[in-house]
Amino acid sequence: MAFGLGLWPDHPAPRAARLAALAEAHGFEGIWVPDERFHRDCYLTLGAIAQATARARLGPFVTDPYSRHPALTAVALATLDELAGGRAVLGLGAGISGFGALGIARDDPATAMREAVGLVRRLWAGETVSQAGRVVQFHGGRLDFAARSTIPVLIAGRGPRILELAGALADGVIIGALFSPPTLAYALDHVRAGAAGAGRGLEAFERILWCHAALHPDPRQARAAVRPIVLGILVSSRAVLGDLGVRLPPALARAIAGARYAGPGAAADLAAQVPDDVLAHFAMAGDGAQCRAEVARLAGQGITHLAVVPWLVPGQTLEAFITTFAREVLAG
Repeated sequence: MAFGLGLWPDHPAPRAARLAALAEAHGFEGIWVPDERFHRDCYLTLGAIAQATARARLGPFVTDPYSRHPALTAVALATLDELAGGRAVLGLGAGISGFGALGIARDDPATAMREAVGLVRRLWAGETVSQAGRVVQFHGGRLDFAARSTIPVLIAGRGPRILELAGALADGVIIGALFSPPTLAYALDHVRAGAAGAGRGLEAFERILWCHAALHPDPRQARAAVRPIVLGILVSSRAVLGDLGVRLPPALARAIAGARYAGPGAAADLAAQVPDDVLAHFAMAGDGAQCRAEVARLAGQGITHLAVVPWLVPGQTLEAFITTFAREVLAG
């Protein structure tokens, strides 16, 4: 299994570049930056990271086909790939962050993703493209510079239609935080179903898990660190929680029933209500031995790349997380 670092765009670009260089030096093979509104721009951050690293792949995990037109995403990724010497990867998801503020309606996400993937690949291939899609429209445009036509396209999601689309169409899947044995099996089953429906084999297909992680000798502190982001996942995944077999306490279910996307800064009082058995479906939290055991289990289930998103306990720095995770998990 390969490991990547999910680096939230909270940091000025020079600090993000230093963190990426540290991660690469300690064995992380990918640096992935979310296109999350309204944080620092992911592409400017990735540009700085490209110049500070030499081997790690890098890209937005993930951007979406609504807030940025896919043709402009094609331009940004081809430019990043040029700057990074052929190391760019496109992670594409349906998106949710900032849509309310931007007045964006997420209509027919599976169609939007399919149309976006088709457009970016044709543009990278040097074609002049007209596309009268249901969601993605483009009229007689082309890139004004040569791009690498084989930039990998990975589709991210947790819902069945998007996971099946990944299996049918993409170079790989980014499974959104479905961490436990049954939730991960659910995701991989839908990926395989999509591939089978398209008549595809999955021999060279990447299976990436976007993994929210906290590492600390005291597992209780580690679990507390990931609770806010797990609450955000519960809010954005309400439609599929039943299919995943996740059962919430009634009070928590009522509290999130009308909530909008909570994001990583979710309310502390609600986050504290997420019980340990629910948390274990969506995040890795524990000491080094616990995390090593989970990594072995994920590899056994077929994950080829673990994109580790750090969540810190009080007093812990990102530098300390990176070096400790490398020593206690990657080297284990």
